[in-house]
Amino acid sequence: MLYSSRCLISRHSFAMSFYNYSTGVREAFHGRRMNGTEEPVHATTIEVVGNGSDDVGSATATEGGDSSVPEQREGDGEASEAPSDFYQPGMLDEFGFLKSSKASGTSARVDVATIRRREKKWIDMLDNWNYVMLHKFDKVRDRCRKGIPPSLRGRAWKYLCGAAYHMEIGPNKDVFDYVHSHPGDPRWVEEIKKDLNRQFPEHEMFARTGPFGENGKSDLFQLLKSYTVLHPEEGYCQGQAPIAAVLLMHMPLRDAFYCFVQLCHKYLPGYYSAGLEQIQVDGEILYYLLKEKSKLSYRHLKKNSVDPVLYMVEWFMCVYCRTLPWPTVMRIWDMFFCEGVKILFKVAVLLFRYALGTSAQCKEYPDLHAIVTRLRNFPPNITQESFLIQKIIDLDVDEAELEKIIDLDVDEAELEKVHYRILKTRQMRVKHPEK
Repeated sequence: MLYSSRCLISRHSFAMSFYNYSTGVREAFHGRRMNGTEEPVHATTIEVVGNGSDDVGSATATEGGDSSVPEQREGDGEASEAPSDFYQPGMLDEFGFLKSSKASGTSARVDVATIRRREKKWIDMLDNWNYVMLHKFDKVRDRCRKGIPPSLRGRAWKYLCGAAYHMEIGPNKDVFDYVHSHPGDPRWVEEIKKDLNRQFPEHEMFARTGPFGENGKSDLFQLLKSYTVLHPEEGYCQGQAPIAAVLLMHMPLRDAFYCFVQLCHKYLPGYYSAGLEQIQVDGEILYYLLKEKSKLSYRHLKKNSVDPVLYMVEWFMCVYCRTLPWPTVMRIWDMFFCEGVKILFKVAVLLFRYALGTSAQCKEYPDLHAIVTRLRNFPPNITQESFLIQKIIDLDVDEAELEKIIDLDVDEAELEKVHYRILKTRQMRVKHPEK
């Protein structure tokens, strides 16, 4: 079952840490096929859907270019800033964005004593990670929902997704050194260069000016190029760049590479392959959930033939980092690394429920254009950290309470059953096209 290999629930995050990259990659990098005694129990091979370049979200292959970081080009990027902005005291928010930028935001206030207490708890957990994940997973989940302390966020993500194992213990610990030293395929190098200036240009790490922009973009290039070396048949997809950039905001290049591979392999498999088949499948799952949990939203989308790709690419493929305020994004990522893809579905259902969940809202946004505009410009009251995160947390109570709170009981078993049914239906259509 394809869906069972995805990171749906974080209790499998520990088991996932023993996951190895595809057999072909192991042979290429280690010169042998691992035998039965060495193969981890949860090893999984990677399936790639096509290698075309005409689909939404996929990069177009071009010839030429080398693996060096490109010169700054006029016209690239989404925004520009005054040369001195990043040097002015007080111009940046707590996340490294210019306060004048759309992404800028302020986290919910937590007193210093509470932050220090949480940091000590997380340090203790990280120092005893294997034991905690096996025996006290509920505690890890609860602390992720409260929010990982910013000072430990990068380290915690690395452990939650299993990247730490591959970096320090597993047979793939030398993979990064190999792919990083490889010049990369010119087909993908040029496409990556074009996108560097478009990734969070109002963040200090990727700014056109300022003390850190060049190094940040250099690391971003190396990470994306290295992944194309690891998966030459898959290449580069534009949706990968924002994910890689967010990781680099929180950790060094090598750490970010292993986390990125885990996200592509285990959390969002098939999302960045040409054809966007997994996005389409997950869009159907979301439609099914909306039909059960937000009927007005579902009917309105169906009535106006709103294709899930119109919003799923930005929401799921970018894990909401292009959609929601940054404090909310960070809290969602904390839970996503811990609990898996179900968090993305829960966020989506809640956004629909509060943005297009009433008759008045459906009348206000009556057609395809208006609906898509709404889904790209949510009112601040439903995207704020204090509102949306609490709604997500409130969904995770027992079923009786769940019915009282929001009548929404999205769990791993339901998602897996739905996904399996959709895949079976697709297979039947292929075998019996006349039906």
